[in-house]
Amino acid sequence: MSSSEPLSDGFVEELEKMLDEAKQTACPPCVKCGWCCKHTVCYYGEWDYEKNQCKYLTEDNLCSKYDEINAFEESQKLEIRLFGSGCCLNYENPDRLQILKKFQK
Repeated sequence: MSSSEPLSDGFVEELEKMLDEAKQTACPPCVKCGWCCKHTVCYYGEWDYEKNQCKYLTEDNLCSKYDEINAFEESQKLEIRLFGSGCCLNYENPDRLQILKKFQK
């Protein structure tokens, strides 16, 4: 088995820079379309079989547990949080596209 050389500081810095750039482009800002909560539940959610969506999704596509979740994640000092990361379900999401079209007018 051959030994490998350690990664250079320059290589690691470039890799971190690329990852930061990818994070910014991979998940554009959330437009509160509710798509994610209408297709699955997060760690904090619960499925409503009658409405076919998360039971915590409000009529205006907001999370009714938003404050509770943020408080919990803050208390745990989580680096990656449920809210604020952007929309990772943005491709071919008809609800999101409809809202974005309204913004363009």
